[in-house]
Amino acid sequence: MSLKKPSCEGIGRVSIQARLLSLTLLVLFVAGGMTAWLGYYNALHEADELVDAQLAQQARIILALGGDSDDEPVNLPGSFFHPYESKLFFQIWGNENGQNLLILHSAGAPREWPQGVARDGYSNMTGGARAFRCFALQDEEGGSGRGVLVAFDMAIRDEIAHFIAWSNLRPYLFGLPVIALLLGMVIRKALAPLRRLEADLASRSADRLDNLDESGAPRELHPLVRGMNHLFARIARTLENERRFTSDAAHELRTPLAALRMQLQVAQRTGDEEERQSALRKAVRGCDRMTHLVAQLLSLARLETDSAQIGLSPLDLGGVVREAVAEMQGIAEVRGLVLSAQIATLPPVLGHVDLLSMLLRNLMGNALNYVPEGGHIEVRLQTLKGEGVLQIMDDGPGVAPQERDKLGLRFHRFGMQSTDGVGLGLSIVRRIAELHSARVVFENGLNGQGLGVRIVFTFPESAPPLS
Repeated sequence: MSLKKPSCEGIGRVSIQARLLSLTLLVLFVAGGMTAWLGYYNALHEADELVDAQLAQQARIILALGGDSDDEPVNLPGSFFHPYESKLFFQIWGNENGQNLLILHSAGAPREWPQGVARDGYSNMTGGARAFRCFALQDEEGGSGRGVLVAFDMAIRDEIAHFIAWSNLRPYLFGLPVIALLLGMVIRKALAPLRRLEADLASRSADRLDNLDESGAPRELHPLVRGMNHLFARIARTLENERRFTSDAAHELRTPLAALRMQLQVAQRTGDEEERQSALRKAVRGCDRMTHLVAQLLSLARLETDSAQIGLSPLDLGGVVREAVAEMQGIAEVRGLVLSAQIATLPPVLGHVDLLSMLLRNLMGNALNYVPEGGHIEVRLQTLKGEGVLQIMDDGPGVAPQERDKLGLRFHRFGMQSTDGVGLGLSIVRRIAELHSARVVFENGLNGQGLGVRIVFTFPESAPPLS
């Protein structure tokens, strides 16, 4: 038996208009409920005050009007002219020979002094399921010893309070549907710019990346429209880079593939063993060049597409440079070149170890490829004017000053075309430097000869610990 996972498809289908309307109505309902409760509470309080005032007034009137009587207690007739009269009662007591006697009482009133009711002042009494508010008053000034008890059924108080609260709440409840309708119309009109934006986006084709119109959008939508326009611009640049990259890569791969095919055909058709071996050697060199080209293409493509996922952390740039120089030292010795380094201790910089190693390998690899035997390559790392400066300089043939602006363009090569290379190394260097917010400057090399590449890193404001 398998348990079916509850579906969440409908969670995000509620529109903003429905959410605004429901939340607004909820707020109105809660506010109305609180208002009704406060109104009911205030009505009860005012009813209590009114009841107490009426009890006191009635007790004084009854005490003033009631007289001495030696007769049996008088029971007033029970014909009522108002429904509330059945919920009121009173007693008049007299004092004769030191005894309290009931002189007069209303219909339905008890013939004894109610238990638990104070002889003077306000008190509460419960009779069966009914609750009464009582007020007792003694005639101390007249000296007659008379007293009066007036009681008021609290059900009247509650009925009055309910009537007042319902009278206040009823117009609000009956008007709530009208309020909901008006709110729905107003919210729908207010969200019209959002629907227009949705329609504009839905009508766009995949290759339409022009900016959205910000002028007709309300102020709250401006950040969204600007964000969409920035996104369209980045997508357009990415697509353009991919188109140019694909076109250039296809062009660059076509030539070595044709050359490789030609050399293999020569090796296949010739009967001369020496010519066959020469063609095979050229084919192997062509394969190596294509392998290098594909590796560089993959590196450049990764830098273009995964730049958002590249995380920078504090690192020791000097340690990265030392490892890269040690790695290339053996190649330099085999080729008869002198590779030296002057590496100072720098504050930590924000960087990516693998990418910086790739940058150094490309720069030193270019120098190793172009500097003739007996040449010199020098790597320097120092702090100048509060910035970290990395320099790779050589005394090779270099590049003419007027041509240096083209350095870093894809598939553009300078100097000896017989040298291994595909024209992507400096493009990779520029891209890695850009990801590290570093500046790349091409200048003269050692002793005014050759080529020098200077990369300037900015130290973070706070010195973070090394990872």
